[in-house]
Formats: sequence, structure tokens, C-alpha cells
Amino acid sequence: MIQYKKELVHEKTNKLGQILADYVEEMEKLSETDGFTIDNIEKLWVGADERASEIIRETSSEIIEKMDERKIIKAKKKSIGTKG
Repeated sequence: MIQYKKELVHEKTNKLGQILADYVEEMEKLSETDGFTIDNIEKLWVGADERASEIIRETSSEIIEKMDERKIIKAKKKSIGTKG
């Protein structure tokens, strides 16, 4: 149902992998300073989490755009028909 699924997964996996690599690098740099505190660690964590969440949101939008609208409409009609 999702067009170009393998390519999408590959692209997003690369982006998420880069976020993780950046996070690890930032943690390593921070660990070598006096700023290696729970507060600063949490800031890095939140930043990485927000970036990863954005990739998931972006991916969700792309998946919806790539779906066959006829199948979505048909599924919607079935779900509406079962209510009531």
C-alpha cells in the first residue's frame, strides 16, 4: 500500500542514524567538560528526541501522501458503514 517503502525506510533510517551519531558525539564532547551535568545531558537528550520525532512526523506525512487514495476512501466508507 505504501509506494517506495524500502526507499523511504532507507532514507529515514539514515536520518535517524545521523541524529544518533550526532547525539553520541555531543555527549562525548560534553563529557570532557565541567558542563557534564544531568541538566545538560537532558538538554542534549531532549534535542535528539525532538529531531527524531520530527523525522517520524515527516515520515507519517510522506506515507499518507504516497498511499492510494482509493483504498483510503474505501476503508473509510467501510468504517463509517459499521458504525451506527
